[in-house]
Amino acid sequence: MSAPQKFYTFSPKTTTISFSWPKELTGLERVALSAQGDLQRILSAFFSRPISLALIYSHTFTKRSDDTLEPLSLPNPNAIASASPEFPIVQNRQVHLQCSGKVVCTATSTVKISSSLCAHLFLEEKYGIGQLFSKLGATPSFELLGVGIGGHNDVITVEKGFGGGPQLWRKYRLSVPEIECEILEVFASREMFLRGESWLDGRDQPITSSSLTSRRSTTNTLLWFAFLSMLMFELYMYIAGPSRCI
Repeated sequence: MSAPQKFYTFSPKTTTISFSWPKELTGLERVALSAQGDLQRILSAFFSRPISLALIYSHTFTKRSDDTLEPLSLPNPNAIASASPEFPIVQNRQVHLQCSGKVVCTATSTVKISSSLCAHLFLEEKYGIGQLFSKLGATPSFELLGVGIGGHNDVITVEKGFGGGPQLWRKYRLSVPEIECEILEVFASREMFLRGESWLDGRDQPITSSSLTSRRSTTNTLLWFAFLSMLMFELYMYIAGPSRCI
């Protein structure tokens, strides 16, 4: 069995990103989907505004020698100080990436931490995953597992349609010796990549099928009103005309 094609390769004079992208994707969407632990930085540059993290939930465990997971209550300095490759800490979590108070991406992840330093930064100092790699000065290995347009089976139904318009998602893996992360990201709407700050601020709302139907109904009403007005005027002129001749 041949090895999978590498996502990112380079030579002294050439850099290549290789993936079976959906053909509908734009170049800007491919840039966002290629982010390797620095999505917040890319979105901040795109919107020219800060991107913040809002924790939705987190469930933390310690991994035993028999590979079973035991729930871990936090804060727990002893467990954090004991994190190691033999007894890692595992957390399932979901965060919202927000810009100007608006959710731009939902990230659901499983994070395995194998060192006390990383456990301290992640669980006590509350560094996000991307910020944690930056703090460590480490470039994680990156594996893009999947990309799609529309819903995803692993996404809670409440997320469907948030932000309006078709969604974009990706699933990927980041890892360094002390940390392994598997992450599913769902972007609020593909329109955010087309309209940028106007989407963020709610300006220049796109024409949806419902709004188009409403506009057509209003237009038809106005046309009927204009037609009836003309008809009434013509009828009035017809009746009033002879009396003016006398």
